[in-house]
Amino acid sequence: MKIIEFPPRSALTIRYLNAGRSVGQFYEDQLPIHVAKVDRLPEGMSALVVTADLQGRELFEEAPQGSIRLLGEALPQRLVREVFPALSINATGRVGVLLAGDFYTVPALDRRGGDGDVTRVWHAFAEQFDWVAGVPGNHDTFGPTPKSRPRFPERMQFLDGDAVEVEGLRIAGLGGIIGNINRPHRRNQLDYLATLEGLLKPPPDIVLMHEGPDGPARGQRGLSQAREILLASKASLVIRGHAHWDQPFVEYPCGLQILNVDARVVILTASVS
Repeated sequence: MKIIEFPPRSALTIRYLNAGRSVGQFYEDQLPIHVAKVDRLPEGMSALVVTADLQGRELFEEAPQGSIRLLGEALPQRLVREVFPALSINATGRVGVLLAGDFYTVPALDRRGGDGDVTRVWHAFAEQFDWVAGVPGNHDTFGPTPKSRPRFPERMQFLDGDAVEVEGLRIAGLGGIIGNINRPHRRNQLDYLATLEGLLKPPPDIVLMHEGPDGPARGQRGLSQAREILLASKASLVIRGHAHWDQPFVEYPCGLQILNVDARVVILTASVS
């Protein structure tokens, strides 16, 4: 799969609450929604929704019964009811979702970071769309213990060092970050890079990562070692989160494309010839 058109500006935005650094310092922010064209989608698919790092919560006035939900929990229904119609996206076919990690924000919105259970976010996307595949972020937990691996139904594919085929797309996933292995969703550098190399054989259609490669020409933060491994492989499309890029898309002369969806949503639709 290749992106053939990525407009420089978002198509629209959604308002949400972003965390401040102390009590009462949260603020209203804008989540950009982009629409990009790819050369192909599996037959019968209308779109692929891709996002990561939705570390905020919905507005108070939009919250049911006064309890503000995680942004990623509230977003899927809004995509279906508001965003797809506003952007004239035909959703009569199947729609898949790729989640690149980090969907938790503390309820009080009084500090950045914090770890918490994001199971409801995954289920919210699965309730609105046909299937979900994703990787964990370093702030995500699932279930009773910080290192619990979720038990999702078949159409919700949790990936972390493994690959799956969905709708004819081979999707390889590597979650978490390089860091202290005693903390959830962290690997040492050697393990992380070796796992990435293993995922590229055979080359997947999509490499889904939380932390991921850098883009040094534009000062886009990331792992230079991951970029070197990917450039040496036959990987075509890498989707990542974790570190925000003002310019979210980069393409190398060899054909490798990197799409950073940190704090944004990208809706991939097929080009009509």
